[in-house]
Amino acid sequence: MPFSHNWPSEPLLAVDVFRAAGANANSRNNALALSDNAYKRAELIWKTWGLTFEDILNLTPKFWKIHNDPIAWHDGSSITIMTIHLNLAVGTIGSYAQDRPELQALCKDMMDCKAIGQFLLTEAGHGLDATNLETTATLQPDGTFILNSPNRFASKYMPPTVPVLGKPCYAVVWSQLIVGDEKRGIRPFVVQLNDGVHMCKNITAKLIPTRHGATPVNHAITHFNNVKLPSTALLGPVGDKPSTHDDFLVAIWRISVGTLALASLALPATQIAAHIAYKYSLRRKVGAPNPVPIISFRTQQIPIFTAVAQTYVIEALTKHAIKYFTDPVASHPARHAITTIYKAIVMEHAQASHFNLSERLGAQGLFDYNQIVTQFAEMRGIVIAEGDVLVLSIRLASELLQGRYAVPAPLYPQSLLAQHEKGVFEECRALAKKYGPRSTQYADYILPRSKDLVEAIGHRMAHESAVAEHVPQILADIYEVFAIKKDIGWYLEAGLLTRARIADMENAAMISAFPNMNEWVDGMGVAPYAKAPILSEASWDNFVDNMYTFREAPEERAFM
Repeated sequence: MPFSHNWPSEPLLAVDVFRAAGANANSRNNALALSDNAYKRAELIWKTWGLTFEDILNLTPKFWKIHNDPIAWHDGSSITIMTIHLNLAVGTIGSYAQDRPELQALCKDMMDCKAIGQFLLTEAGHGLDATNLETTATLQPDGTFILNSPNRFASKYMPPTVPVLGKPCYAVVWSQLIVGDEKRGIRPFVVQLNDGVHMCKNITAKLIPTRHGATPVNHAITHFNNVKLPSTALLGPVGDKPSTHDDFLVAIWRISVGTLALASLALPATQIAAHIAYKYSLRRKVGAPNPVPIISFRTQQIPIFTAVAQTYVIEALTKHAIKYFTDPVASHPARHAITTIYKAIVMEHAQASHFNLSERLGAQGLFDYNQIVTQFAEMRGIVIAEGDVLVLSIRLASELLQGRYAVPAPLYPQSLLAQHEKGVFEECRALAKKYGPRSTQYADYILPRSKDLVEAIGHRMAHESAVAEHVPQILADIYEVFAIKKDIGWYLEAGLLTRARIADMENAAMISAFPNMNEWVDGMGVAPYAKAPILSEASWDNFVDNMYTFREAPEERAFM
Protein backbone atom coordinates (compact mmCIF):
# COMPACT_ATOMS: atom_id res chain seq x y z
CA MET A 1 0.00 0.00 0.00
CA PRO A 2 2.34 2.80 -1.19
CA PHE A 3 1.82 6.41 -0.28
CA SER A 4 1.38 9.16 -2.88
CA HIS A 5 4.65 10.53 -4.23
CA ASN A 6 3.04 13.14 -6.46
CA TRP A 7 2.15 15.94 -4.08
CA PRO A 8 1.17 19.05 -6.08
CA SER A 9 2.84 21.19 -3.43
CA GLU A 10 6.40 19.95 -4.06
CA PRO A 11 7.31 22.79 -6.50
CA LEU A 12 6.41 25.28 -3.74
CA LEU A 13 9.49 24.22 -1.79
CA ALA A 14 11.59 26.24 -4.25
CA VAL A 15 9.44 29.40 -3.90
CA ASP A 16 11.09 32.17 -1.87
CA VAL A 17 8.26 32.55 0.64
CA PHE A 18 8.59 28.84 1.51
CA ARG A 19 12.39 28.83 1.53
CA ALA A 20 12.25 31.52 4.22
CA ALA A 21 9.79 29.60 6.40
CA GLY A 22 10.67 28.65 9.95
CA ALA A 23 12.44 31.83 11.11
CA ASN A 24 12.02 32.75 14.76
CA ALA A 25 9.85 35.64 15.88
CA ASN A 26 11.94 37.60 18.38
CA SER A 27 10.01 40.85 18.21
CA ARG A 28 6.50 42.13 17.60
CA ASN A 29 7.36 43.47 14.14
CA ASN A 30 9.17 40.30 13.14
CA ALA A 31 6.29 38.15 14.38
CA LEU A 32 3.83 40.15 12.30
CA ALA A 33 6.05 39.98 9.23
CA LEU A 34 6.45 36.23 9.57
CA SER A 35 2.71 35.76 9.98
CA ASP A 36 2.16 37.83 6.81
CA ASN A 37 4.26 35.27 4.95
CA ALA A 38 2.28 32.44 6.54
CA TYR A 39 -0.90 33.84 4.95
CA LYS A 40 0.88 33.99 1.59
CA ARG A 41 2.01 30.38 1.92
CA ALA A 42 -1.48 29.24 2.91
CA GLU A 43 -2.91 30.83 -0.24
CA LEU A 44 -0.30 29.20 -2.44
CA ILE A 45 -1.00 25.76 -0.95
CA TRP A 46 -4.72 25.69 -1.59
CA LYS A 47 -4.43 27.37 -4.98
CA THR A 48 -1.78 24.86 -6.03
CA TRP A 49 -4.23 22.11 -5.10
CA GLY A 50 -6.98 23.87 -7.03
CA LEU A 51 -9.28 23.69 -4.02
CA THR A 52 -12.71 25.16 -4.78
CA PHE A 53 -15.69 26.40 -2.80
CA GLU A 54 -17.54 23.24 -3.80
CA ASP A 55 -14.67 21.07 -2.47
CA ILE A 56 -15.00 22.75 0.91
CA LEU A 57 -18.77 22.69 1.11
CA ASN A 58 -19.15 19.11 -0.15
CA LEU A 59 -16.11 17.62 1.63
CA THR A 60 -14.67 16.11 -1.52
CA PRO A 61 -11.67 13.74 -1.47
CA LYS A 62 -9.49 16.70 -2.47
CA PHE A 63 -10.55 18.57 0.68
CA TRP A 64 -9.46 15.68 2.91
CA LYS A 65 -6.29 14.88 0.96
CA ILE A 66 -4.86 18.39 1.24
CA HIS A 67 -4.55 17.80 5.00
CA ASN A 68 -2.21 14.87 4.36
CA ASP A 69 0.17 16.96 2.24
CA PRO A 70 3.64 17.04 3.88
CA ILE A 71 3.90 20.75 2.97
CA ALA A 72 1.80 21.31 6.09
CA TRP A 73 4.86 20.60 8.24
CA HIS A 74 7.22 22.79 6.25
CA ASP A 75 5.66 25.57 8.31
CA GLY A 76 2.75 24.80 10.63
CA SER A 77 1.54 28.40 10.76
CA SER A 78 0.39 28.38 7.13
CA ILE A 79 -1.71 25.24 7.54
CA THR A 80 -3.26 26.65 10.73
CA ILE A 81 -4.32 29.75 8.86
CA MET A 82 -5.53 27.74 5.87
CA THR A 83 -7.79 25.43 7.89
CA ILE A 84 -9.36 28.31 9.83
CA HIS A 85 -9.95 30.30 6.66
CA LEU A 86 -11.30 27.48 4.49
CA ASN A 87 -12.96 24.96 6.77
CA LEU A 88 -14.25 27.10 9.62
CA ALA A 89 -14.90 30.46 7.96
CA VAL A 90 -15.76 29.62 4.33
CA GLY A 91 -17.31 26.29 5.32
CA THR A 92 -19.62 27.84 7.92
CA ILE A 93 -20.60 30.94 5.92
CA GLY A 94 -21.01 28.87 2.77
CA SER A 95 -23.54 26.57 4.44
CA TYR A 96 -25.86 29.59 4.84
CA ALA A 97 -25.13 31.18 1.46
CA GLN A 98 -27.49 29.34 -0.90
CA ASP A 99 -30.18 32.07 -0.89
CA ARG A 100 -27.99 34.97 0.20
CA PRO A 101 -26.03 36.68 -2.60
CA GLU A 102 -24.02 38.82 -0.16
CA LEU A 103 -22.68 35.70 1.56
CA GLN A 104 -21.90 34.12 -1.79
CA ALA A 105 -19.91 37.23 -2.73
CA LEU A 106 -18.03 37.13 0.60
CA CYS A 107 -17.16 33.45 0.13
CA LYS A 108 -15.89 34.23 -3.38
CA ASP A 109 -13.69 37.03 -2.01
CA MET A 110 -12.31 34.62 0.57
CA MET A 111 -11.60 31.93 -2.03
CA ASP A 112 -9.92 34.57 -4.22
CA CYS A 113 -7.89 35.77 -1.19
CA LYS A 114 -9.35 39.26 -1.37
CA ALA A 115 -10.60 38.82 2.20
CA ILE A 116 -9.44 36.82 5.22
CA GLY A 117 -11.77 34.56 7.18
CA GLN A 118 -11.68 33.82 10.92
CA PHE A 119 -13.77 31.82 13.40
CA LEU A 120 -14.35 33.16 16.92
CA LEU A 121 -15.88 30.66 19.32
CA THR A 122 -13.69 30.10 22.38
CA GLU A 123 -13.60 32.76 25.11
CA ALA A 124 -10.74 33.46 27.51
CA GLY A 125 -12.81 32.63 30.57
CA HIS A 126 -14.71 29.63 29.25
CA GLY A 127 -12.38 27.52 27.12
CA LEU A 128 -14.25 24.52 25.74
CA ASP A 129 -17.42 25.35 27.67
CA ALA A 130 -18.90 26.82 24.50
CA THR A 131 -22.55 26.57 25.56
CA ASN A 132 -21.92 29.11 28.33
CA LEU A 133 -20.35 31.84 26.20
CA GLU A 134 -20.89 35.38 27.49
CA THR A 135 -20.51 37.34 24.23
CA THR A 136 -23.94 38.75 23.41
CA ALA A 137 -25.68 39.91 20.24
CA THR A 138 -28.79 41.84 21.21
CA LEU A 139 -31.56 42.38 18.67
CA GLN A 140 -32.54 46.05 18.30
CA PRO A 141 -36.00 47.41 17.35
CA ASP A 142 -34.74 48.28 13.86
CA GLY A 143 -33.56 44.73 13.22
CA THR A 144 -29.86 45.40 13.79
CA PHE A 145 -27.76 43.82 16.54
CA ILE A 146 -25.37 45.08 19.21
CA LEU A 147 -22.39 42.75 19.69
CA ASN A 148 -20.74 43.03 23.07
CA SER A 149 -18.11 41.37 25.26
CA PRO A 150 -19.48 42.16 28.75
CA ASN A 151 -16.16 41.49 30.50
CA ARG A 152 -12.61 40.30 29.85
CA PHE A 153 -13.59 36.69 30.40
CA ALA A 154 -15.85 37.01 27.34
CA SER A 155 -13.03 38.14 25.03
CA LYS A 156 -12.48 35.71 22.17
CA TYR A 157 -9.20 33.83 22.66
CA MET A 158 -6.66 32.59 20.08
CA PRO A 159 -7.99 33.33 16.56
CA PRO A 160 -5.49 35.48 14.60
CA THR A 161 -7.58 38.62 14.13
CA VAL A 162 -4.97 41.40 13.84
CA PRO A 163 -4.77 43.29 10.51
CA VAL A 164 -2.50 41.71 7.89
CA LEU A 165 -1.63 42.25 4.23
CA GLY A 166 -4.03 45.17 3.86
CA LYS A 167 -6.91 42.71 3.33
CA PRO A 168 -10.24 43.01 5.17
CA CYS A 169 -10.93 40.31 7.73
CA TYR A 170 -14.37 38.84 8.39
CA ALA A 171 -15.15 36.39 11.16
CA VAL A 172 -17.88 34.01 12.22
CA VAL A 173 -18.46 35.23 15.78
CA TRP A 174 -20.45 32.91 18.05
CA SER A 175 -22.62 34.86 20.46
CA GLN A 176 -25.62 34.50 22.74
CA LEU A 177 -28.60 35.89 20.84
CA ILE A 178 -30.69 38.17 23.06
CA VAL A 179 -34.23 39.06 21.98
CA GLY A 180 -35.94 41.31 24.50
CA ASP A 181 -35.06 39.74 27.84
CA GLU A 182 -34.81 36.22 26.44
CA LYS A 183 -31.68 34.27 25.61
CA ARG A 184 -32.23 32.47 22.32
CA GLY A 185 -29.06 30.34 22.32
CA ILE A 186 -25.59 30.48 20.78
CA ARG A 187 -25.74 31.71 17.18
CA PRO A 188 -23.20 32.59 14.44
CA PHE A 189 -22.79 36.17 13.20
CA VAL A 190 -20.63 37.45 10.33
CA VAL A 191 -18.60 40.42 11.55
CA GLN A 192 -15.96 42.51 9.81
CA LEU A 193 -13.06 42.77 12.27
CA ASN A 194 -10.62 45.00 10.39
CA ASP A 195 -9.85 46.49 6.99
CA GLY A 196 -6.38 44.98 6.79
CA VAL A 197 -4.74 48.04 8.34
CA HIS A 198 -6.91 49.09 11.29
CA MET A 199 -9.42 47.32 13.51
CA CYS A 200 -13.05 48.26 12.96
CA LYS A 201 -14.82 50.62 15.33
CA ASN A 202 -15.16 49.37 18.93
CA ILE A 203 -13.19 46.17 18.21
CA THR A 204 -9.75 45.58 19.71
CA ALA A 205 -7.24 42.76 19.18
CA LYS A 206 -4.33 42.18 21.55
CA LEU A 207 -1.44 40.22 20.01
CA ILE A 208 -0.59 37.15 22.12
CA PRO A 209 3.13 36.34 22.46
CA THR A 210 4.22 33.52 20.15
CA ARG A 211 3.95 29.89 21.25
CA HIS A 212 7.23 28.39 22.39
CA GLY A 213 8.79 26.21 19.72
CA ALA A 214 6.02 26.63 17.16
CA THR A 215 6.11 28.73 14.01
CA PRO A 216 4.53 32.13 14.67
CA VAL A 217 0.84 32.79 14.08
CA ASN A 218 -0.63 36.17 15.00
CA HIS A 219 -2.92 34.76 17.69
CA ALA A 220 -4.91 37.41 19.50
CA ILE A 221 -7.46 38.24 22.19
CA THR A 222 -10.43 39.97 20.55
CA HIS A 223 -12.88 42.19 22.42
CA PHE A 224 -16.14 43.80 21.29
CA ASN A 225 -17.48 46.98 22.87
CA ASN A 226 -21.09 47.47 21.73
CA VAL A 227 -20.42 46.93 18.04
CA LYS A 228 -23.39 47.69 15.80
CA LEU A 229 -24.13 44.95 13.26
CA PRO A 230 -26.55 45.00 10.33
CA SER A 231 -29.58 42.70 10.33
CA THR A 232 -27.82 40.50 7.76
CA ALA A 233 -25.00 39.68 10.19
CA LEU A 234 -26.95 36.80 11.73
CA LEU A 235 -26.46 33.51 9.92
CA GLY A 236 -29.85 31.83 9.94
CA PRO A 237 -33.20 33.10 11.22
CA VAL A 238 -33.87 34.78 14.57
CA GLY A 239 -36.66 32.29 15.23
CA ASP A 240 -39.37 32.59 17.83
CA LYS A 241 -37.93 30.28 20.47
CA PRO A 242 -34.53 29.46 21.99
CA SER A 243 -32.29 27.06 20.10
CA THR A 244 -31.44 23.77 21.80
CA HIS A 245 -28.07 22.23 22.60
CA ASP A 246 -28.57 19.84 19.70
CA ASP A 247 -29.24 22.82 17.40
CA PHE A 248 -25.91 24.28 18.53
CA LEU A 249 -24.05 21.03 17.83
CA VAL A 250 -25.47 20.94 14.31
CA ALA A 251 -24.56 24.61 13.78
CA ILE A 252 -20.92 24.03 14.69
CA TRP A 253 -20.73 21.12 12.23
CA ARG A 254 -17.53 22.49 10.68
CA ILE A 255 -15.72 22.01 13.99
CA SER A 256 -16.39 18.28 13.71
CA VAL A 257 -15.02 18.41 10.18
CA GLY A 258 -11.95 20.23 11.50
CA THR A 259 -11.49 17.69 14.27
CA LEU A 260 -10.98 14.98 11.67
CA ALA A 261 -9.16 17.07 9.08
CA LEU A 262 -6.69 18.69 11.48
CA ALA A 263 -5.98 15.43 13.28
CA SER A 264 -5.07 13.83 9.95
CA LEU A 265 -2.07 16.18 9.85
CA ALA A 266 -0.53 13.66 12.24
CA LEU A 267 0.09 11.42 9.23
CA PRO A 268 2.60 13.60 7.33
CA ALA A 269 4.12 14.78 10.62
CA THR A 270 4.91 11.24 11.72
CA GLN A 271 6.12 10.33 8.24
CA ILE A 272 8.62 13.21 8.25
CA ALA A 273 9.79 12.51 11.80
CA ALA A 274 10.23 8.79 11.13
CA HIS A 275 12.07 9.51 7.86
CA ILE A 276 14.52 11.85 9.62
CA ALA A 277 15.15 9.49 12.55
CA TYR A 278 15.66 6.48 10.29
CA LYS A 279 17.97 8.15 7.77
CA TYR A 280 20.03 9.75 10.54
CA SER A 281 20.30 6.41 12.32
CA LEU A 282 21.69 4.84 9.13
CA ARG A 283 24.30 7.60 8.83
CA ARG A 284 25.33 7.89 12.49
CA LYS A 285 27.88 5.24 13.49
CA VAL A 286 29.38 4.23 16.82
CA GLY A 287 32.09 1.87 18.02
CA ALA A 288 35.71 1.24 17.07
CA PRO A 289 37.60 -0.03 15.22
CA ASN A 290 34.61 -1.23 13.16
CA PRO A 291 31.81 1.33 13.68
CA VAL A 292 28.22 0.29 13.02
CA PRO A 293 25.14 2.44 12.31
CA ILE A 294 23.00 3.03 15.37
CA ILE A 295 19.95 1.64 13.52
CA SER A 296 21.46 -1.80 14.15
CA PHE A 297 20.52 -1.51 17.85
CA ARG A 298 17.10 -2.70 18.96
CA THR A 299 16.73 0.39 21.19
CA GLN A 300 16.82 2.49 18.03
CA GLN A 301 14.71 0.14 15.95
CA ILE A 302 11.70 -0.11 18.26
CA PRO A 303 10.69 3.60 18.28
CA ILE A 304 11.59 4.17 14.62
CA PHE A 305 10.00 1.02 13.20
CA THR A 306 6.93 1.61 15.37
CA ALA A 307 6.57 5.14 14.02
CA VAL A 308 6.85 3.88 10.44
CA ALA A 309 4.24 1.20 11.13
CA GLN A 310 1.95 3.82 12.63
CA THR A 311 2.09 5.92 9.46
CA TYR A 312 0.88 3.03 7.32
CA VAL A 313 -1.82 2.15 9.83
CA ILE A 314 -2.91 5.77 10.26
CA GLU A 315 -3.19 6.15 6.50
CA ALA A 316 -5.52 3.14 6.41
CA LEU A 317 -7.53 4.37 9.40
CA THR A 318 -7.87 7.81 7.80
CA LYS A 319 -9.60 6.31 4.76
CA HIS A 320 -12.07 4.44 6.93
CA ALA A 321 -12.71 7.35 9.31
CA ILE A 322 -13.55 9.65 6.40
CA LYS A 323 -15.84 6.99 4.94
CA TYR A 324 -17.72 6.66 8.24
CA PHE A 325 -17.84 10.42 8.78
CA THR A 326 -19.21 11.27 5.34
CA ASP A 327 -21.80 8.49 5.31
CA PRO A 328 -25.02 10.41 4.49
CA VAL A 329 -27.11 8.26 6.84
CA ALA A 330 -24.72 8.63 9.79
CA SER A 331 -26.16 10.48 12.78
CA HIS A 332 -24.40 13.41 14.38
CA PRO A 333 -23.45 11.32 17.47
CA ALA A 334 -21.99 8.62 15.22
CA ARG A 335 -19.87 11.20 13.38
CA HIS A 336 -18.80 12.71 16.68
CA ALA A 337 -17.73 9.26 17.87
CA ILE A 338 -15.59 8.61 14.79
CA THR A 339 -13.85 12.00 14.91
CA THR A 340 -13.11 11.61 18.62
CA ILE A 341 -11.74 8.08 18.26
CA TYR A 342 -9.64 9.09 15.28
CA LYS A 343 -8.22 12.20 16.90
CA ALA A 344 -7.48 10.44 20.20
CA ILE A 345 -5.57 7.70 18.42
CA VAL A 346 -3.54 9.63 15.87
CA MET A 347 -2.63 12.45 18.23
CA GLU A 348 -1.41 10.03 20.89
CA HIS A 349 0.60 8.12 18.30
CA ALA A 350 2.12 11.25 16.79
CA GLN A 351 2.98 12.93 20.08
CA ALA A 352 4.53 9.82 21.62
CA SER A 353 6.48 9.04 18.46
CA HIS A 354 7.85 12.56 18.15
CA PHE A 355 8.99 12.51 21.77
CA ASN A 356 10.64 9.10 21.44
CA LEU A 357 12.26 9.87 18.08
CA SER A 358 13.61 13.16 19.39
CA GLU A 359 15.29 11.30 22.25
CA ARG A 360 16.80 8.79 19.84
CA LEU A 361 18.52 11.65 18.00
CA GLY A 362 20.43 12.53 21.16
CA ALA A 363 21.54 16.15 21.35
CA GLN A 364 20.49 16.64 17.73
CA GLY A 365 16.90 15.97 18.75
CA LEU A 366 16.83 19.10 20.90
CA PHE A 367 17.16 21.63 18.07
CA ASP A 368 14.35 22.90 15.90
CA TYR A 369 16.50 22.84 12.75
CA ASN A 370 16.01 19.08 12.82
CA GLN A 371 12.22 19.55 12.58
CA ILE A 372 11.00 16.94 15.06
CA VAL A 373 10.74 19.13 18.18
CA THR A 374 9.16 21.95 16.18
CA GLN A 375 6.57 19.56 14.78
CA PHE A 376 5.92 18.32 18.31
CA ALA A 377 5.24 21.90 19.46
CA GLU A 378 2.88 22.46 16.54
CA MET A 379 1.08 19.21 17.33
CA ARG A 380 0.34 20.28 20.88
CA GLY A 381 -1.86 22.97 19.39
CA ILE A 382 -3.71 20.47 17.21
CA VAL A 383 -4.45 18.31 20.27
CA ILE A 384 -6.44 21.24 21.67
CA ALA A 385 -7.77 22.77 18.45
CA GLU A 386 -11.29 21.83 17.28
CA GLY A 387 -11.93 20.09 20.60
CA ASP A 388 -9.44 19.04 23.28
CA VAL A 389 -8.78 15.29 23.00
CA LEU A 390 -9.36 14.60 26.69
CA VAL A 391 -12.63 16.53 26.85
CA LEU A 392 -13.89 14.88 23.67
CA SER A 393 -12.94 11.48 25.08
CA ILE A 394 -14.73 12.10 28.39
CA ARG A 395 -17.93 12.97 26.57
CA LEU A 396 -17.72 10.01 24.18
CA ALA A 397 -16.82 7.44 26.85
CA SER A 398 -19.68 8.61 29.09
CA GLU A 399 -22.22 8.41 26.27
CA LEU A 400 -21.05 4.94 25.23
CA LEU A 401 -21.12 3.66 28.80
CA GLN A 402 -24.67 4.95 29.17
CA GLY A 403 -25.68 3.19 25.97
CA ARG A 404 -26.78 6.31 24.09
CA TYR A 405 -25.25 4.95 20.89
CA ALA A 406 -22.59 2.48 19.77
CA VAL A 407 -19.49 2.44 17.60
CA PRO A 408 -18.94 -0.01 14.70
CA ALA A 409 -18.61 -3.54 16.09
CA PRO A 410 -15.32 -5.46 15.78
CA LEU A 411 -14.77 -7.32 12.54
CA TYR A 412 -12.62 -9.88 14.37
CA PRO A 413 -14.10 -10.26 17.89
CA GLN A 414 -11.49 -12.82 18.96
CA SER A 415 -8.50 -10.63 18.11
CA LEU A 416 -6.37 -9.52 21.04
CA LEU A 417 -7.24 -5.85 20.54
CA ALA A 418 -10.98 -6.56 20.28
CA GLN A 419 -10.88 -8.63 23.47
CA HIS A 420 -9.05 -5.80 25.20
CA GLU A 421 -11.65 -3.27 24.08
CA LYS A 422 -14.47 -5.48 25.31
CA GLY A 423 -12.76 -6.18 28.63
CA VAL A 424 -11.99 -2.61 29.65
CA PHE A 425 -15.49 -1.47 28.70
CA GLU A 426 -17.10 -4.25 30.71
CA GLU A 427 -15.08 -3.16 33.75
CA CYS A 428 -16.18 0.45 33.40
CA ARG A 429 -19.80 -0.40 32.57
CA ALA A 430 -20.00 -2.41 35.78
CA LEU A 431 -18.73 0.55 37.78
CA ALA A 432 -21.04 2.98 35.96
CA LYS A 433 -24.05 0.73 36.60
CA LYS A 434 -23.13 0.28 40.25
CA TYR A 435 -22.50 3.93 41.13
CA GLY A 436 -24.27 5.95 38.42
CA PRO A 437 -22.84 8.63 36.08
CA ARG A 438 -23.30 11.46 38.59
CA SER A 439 -21.47 9.77 41.47
CA THR A 440 -18.14 10.63 43.02
CA GLN A 441 -16.92 7.15 42.20
CA TYR A 442 -17.71 7.68 38.52
CA ALA A 443 -15.75 10.94 38.50
CA ASP A 444 -12.85 9.41 40.40
CA TYR A 445 -12.51 6.05 38.65
CA ILE A 446 -14.04 6.33 35.17
CA LEU A 447 -13.42 9.88 33.96
CA PRO A 448 -9.61 9.50 34.31
CA ARG A 449 -9.85 6.36 32.14
CA SER A 450 -11.97 7.96 29.42
CA LYS A 451 -9.11 8.56 27.02
CA ASP A 452 -7.84 5.00 27.58
CA LEU A 453 -11.30 3.64 26.80
CA VAL A 454 -11.50 5.61 23.57
CA GLU A 455 -7.99 4.55 22.60
CA ALA A 456 -8.94 0.90 23.17
CA ILE A 457 -11.63 1.26 20.50
CA GLY A 458 -9.25 3.15 18.24
CA HIS A 459 -6.45 0.59 18.46
CA ARG A 460 -8.88 -2.13 17.37
CA MET A 461 -10.36 -0.04 14.55
CA ALA A 462 -6.94 1.07 13.34
CA HIS A 463 -5.63 -2.49 13.19
CA GLU A 464 -8.76 -3.65 11.37
CA SER A 465 -8.35 -0.80 8.87
CA ALA A 466 -4.75 -1.88 8.27
CA VAL A 467 -5.89 -5.41 7.50
CA ALA A 468 -8.64 -4.18 5.19
CA GLU A 469 -6.23 -1.89 3.31
CA HIS A 470 -3.59 -4.63 2.97
CA VAL A 471 -0.92 -2.92 5.03
CA PRO A 472 2.13 -5.23 5.10
CA GLN A 473 1.52 -7.85 7.78
CA ILE A 474 4.80 -7.10 9.56
CA LEU A 475 3.82 -3.45 10.01
CA ALA A 476 0.39 -4.46 11.27
CA ASP A 477 2.11 -6.81 13.75
CA ILE A 478 4.38 -4.03 15.00
CA TYR A 479 1.32 -1.85 15.51
CA GLU A 480 -0.50 -4.62 17.39
CA VAL A 481 2.42 -5.09 19.78
CA PHE A 482 2.62 -1.34 20.34
CA ALA A 483 -1.10 -1.25 21.24
CA ILE A 484 -0.79 -4.24 23.56
CA LYS A 485 2.11 -2.60 25.41
CA LYS A 486 -0.10 0.45 26.08
CA ASP A 487 -2.08 -1.65 28.60
CA ILE A 488 0.11 -4.67 29.18
CA GLY A 489 -1.33 -5.25 32.65
CA TRP A 490 -4.81 -6.03 31.30
CA TYR A 491 -3.49 -8.77 29.00
CA LEU A 492 -1.58 -10.32 31.90
CA GLU A 493 -4.61 -10.20 34.22
CA ALA A 494 -6.84 -11.66 31.51
CA GLY A 495 -4.39 -14.55 31.04
CA LEU A 496 -4.08 -13.89 27.30
CA LEU A 497 -0.36 -13.12 27.23
CA THR A 498 2.78 -13.13 29.33
CA ARG A 499 5.50 -10.51 29.38
CA ALA A 500 7.87 -12.99 27.76
CA ARG A 501 5.37 -13.72 24.98
CA ILE A 502 4.91 -9.99 24.26
CA ALA A 503 8.67 -9.52 24.14
CA ASP A 504 8.94 -12.44 21.70
CA MET A 505 6.19 -10.95 19.50
CA GLU A 506 7.99 -7.60 19.35
CA ASN A 507 11.38 -9.19 18.73
CA ALA A 508 10.05 -11.31 15.86
CA ALA A 509 8.37 -8.28 14.27
CA MET A 510 11.56 -6.22 14.48
CA ILE A 511 13.68 -8.96 12.94
CA SER A 512 11.22 -9.41 10.08
CA ALA A 513 10.88 -5.66 9.49
CA PHE A 514 14.58 -4.81 9.28
CA PRO A 515 15.25 -5.99 5.68
CA ASN A 516 12.23 -4.09 4.33
CA MET A 517 12.43 -0.91 6.38
CA ASN A 518 14.37 1.14 3.85
CA GLU A 519 11.72 0.41 1.23
CA TRP A 520 8.89 1.31 3.63
CA VAL A 521 10.54 4.56 4.74
CA ASP A 522 11.17 5.63 1.14
CA GLY A 523 7.62 4.52 0.35
CA MET A 524 6.24 7.26 2.58
CA GLY A 525 7.39 9.72 -0.08
CA VAL A 526 8.30 12.63 2.19
CA ALA A 527 12.01 12.99 1.39
CA PRO A 528 11.59 16.39 -0.37
CA TYR A 529 9.88 17.78 2.76
CA ALA A 530 12.52 16.58 5.23
CA LYS A 531 14.88 19.54 5.53
CA ALA A 532 16.87 18.53 8.64
CA PRO A 533 20.59 19.08 8.00
CA ILE A 534 21.53 15.86 9.82
CA LEU A 535 20.15 13.76 6.96
CA SER A 536 23.45 13.66 5.06
CA GLU A 537 27.12 14.53 5.50
CA ALA A 538 26.89 17.15 2.76
CA SER A 539 23.87 18.95 4.22
CA TRP A 540 25.43 18.88 7.70
CA ASP A 541 28.75 20.29 6.46
CA ASN A 542 26.92 23.04 4.58
CA PHE A 543 24.83 23.83 7.66
CA VAL A 544 27.91 24.11 9.91
CA ASP A 545 29.80 26.18 7.34
CA ASN A 546 27.01 28.75 7.41
CA MET A 547 26.85 29.09 11.20
CA TYR A 548 28.00 32.35 12.77
CA THR A 549 31.67 31.80 13.56
CA PHE A 550 33.80 33.32 16.34
CA ARG A 551 37.49 33.46 15.45
CA GLU A 552 40.70 34.39 17.17
CA ALA A 553 41.62 38.04 17.19
CA PRO A 554 44.05 39.34 14.53
CA GLU A 555 47.67 39.05 15.69
CA GLU A 556 48.07 42.76 16.37
CA ARG A 557 45.00 42.71 18.66
CA ALA A 558 45.67 39.40 20.38
CA PHE A 559 45.48 39.33 24.14
CA MET A 560 48.84 39.53 25.92
